[in-house]
This record gives sequence, structure tokens and C-alpha cells, in this order.
Amino acid sequence: MRKSIGTVVAVLVLVIGLASPAGAASLDEKTFTWKRPMAAGDCQISSGATWTLYSNGAARLDATVFSLDGDDAWLMWARLLDEDRAVLGEIRVSGSNSTKFVKNLPVQFRKYRWLADGRFDPDLFDLVEYVSLSKHC
Repeated sequence: MRKSIGTVVAVLVLVIGLASPAGAASLDEKTFTWKRPMAAGDCQISSGATWTLYSNGAARLDATVFSLDGDDAWLMWARLLDEDRAVLGEIRVSGSNSTKFVKNLPVQFRKYRWLADGRFDPDLFDLVEYVSLSKHC
């Protein structure tokens, strides 16, 4: 009986060890940073805006935006490009099929931090070399 209990404990330790977060593999990531501000109409994104792509297909936008006129909205579409700048796909808004990211800018000249989550086909991760943005205000 003692031998059986020892075997069960060893198996439990092995299973628990495999399920622990410490044993989980970390995600690869690629970060794309815009060194200059971008403008569309009265709307602007400050320099330093970033899209970070993760090997599991997650994407994260971190940007500061504002409008020279109140009651605006920044509309943006992000395309993934390969080394030849050929389109591989687009980043979709998390929880949606839409590829249009929207940030409302209700107050003139007020800066807003824009954190947005997106998704893309994780099979494209290794091929992505550039992110291209289309924008409208």
C-alpha cells in the first residue's frame, strides 16, 4: 500500500508541475513604433504610437491621440505586411469581425491615451515585417 501511495504522489507532482504557469512558454512579440506624429483631418496621433503583435495572434495598440476640433473620432485600419510590403492580413478588433478601430475625441485639444486590443491570424506572425495604417478623422 505504501508503494502505491508514493506512486500516486509522484504522478500528482508531475501533473501539477506540468500545469503550473512557470512551465508555460512565453510568447514571442514584435513591436512597431511610429517615430513621427500622424494626422488625418483635425485628428492626430502623437509620435511613439505602437502596435505590439504576439505570436498567439493577439495585438495591442498604445497611442496618444487628440483633435484640433472637438466632437471628432479617429478611425484606423491596421494591415500586416511581409518583407516585400505585400498585404498578409488585417488586425481585427478583439471580440469582433470589424477591422475598424475607433477612438472618440469629444474635447478639443484634450489628449487621450488609446489602448486597444486586436486579433490576427497567428500563422502570419513570422511573416510580418511591417504594419501599415490607414486612417480617417
